[in-house]
Amino acid sequence: MTSLTTDLLKAARAAEQAAYAAGTHLQASRSRLSEIVITHKAPDDVVSAIDHEAQTLIRDVVRRHFPDHGFIGEAGGGDTELLASGHPVWIVEPLDGTANYLRGYPQYAVAIALVEGGEPQVGVIYDPSRNEFFGAIRGHGAVLNGEPIRCAKPRLAIESLAATVFPKPASPRMPVYMTELGRVLRAFSGVRRSGSMALELAYLAAGRIDAFWEHDTGACECAAGAVLLREAGALIHSRDGLPILASRSLLACTPTLFEPFLSLLAEA
Repeated sequence: MTSLTTDLLKAARAAEQAAYAAGTHLQASRSRLSEIVITHKAPDDVVSAIDHEAQTLIRDVVRRHFPDHGFIGEAGGGDTELLASGHPVWIVEPLDGTANYLRGYPQYAVAIALVEGGEPQVGVIYDPSRNEFFGAIRGHGAVLNGEPIRCAKPRLAIESLAATVFPKPASPRMPVYMTELGRVLRAFSGVRRSGSMALELAYLAAGRIDAFWEHDTGACECAAGAVLLREAGALIHSRDGLPILASRSLLACTPTLFEPFLSLLAEA
């Protein structure tokens, strides 16, 4: 990894400020979903506009503090080629859990990460519905609302909770995933599915669940969680052999579950 040029504490403060700004905007904008009925706009159009606005708020905050940094946003735009260069790049998911947000299901989040030297260095995940702020700085640990967090204590799989996010219905990975889901349902005490990868990774870092897996992932959803997990003592693994931020198939879990969970998912 290249030597870092960014003040990570300053970056973490900027990320926190940006996450709160975006989360506040998301909550305040939920009333605009009435436009769907009043103006007959398509629901996706309204949520997409809110999504882009939240991303703009984030970009404005981080660029104010770090004008030379790159920026990649899930809602569009970015400097993807900078990831390979090692240049500092912010990777942002302004609204992870769009379908939940649209329906008023309180399971969505803002996720922001700073990547430098090819590795996530700062990660924040903010749940505006519960006002829960998960944050981590590489080498400085992970926190939830300012209090230190660690992943769960060692447990057998049958005593553990797993979480997942379903692939899209038309995903070519769906048949493999459904087989994996059946195995996990039989091997674990329970499986949770909320519709927000960012929050599931945050919950794993905080010890609320023990394992997570997903196909069809993206850097914007996992970058912040990767910092949280590593700082909280959990593991994150690319199942397709690609770097974490490029992987389309990830698993994460507590250290003691890694080998059995990996083997369970890989069974023929």
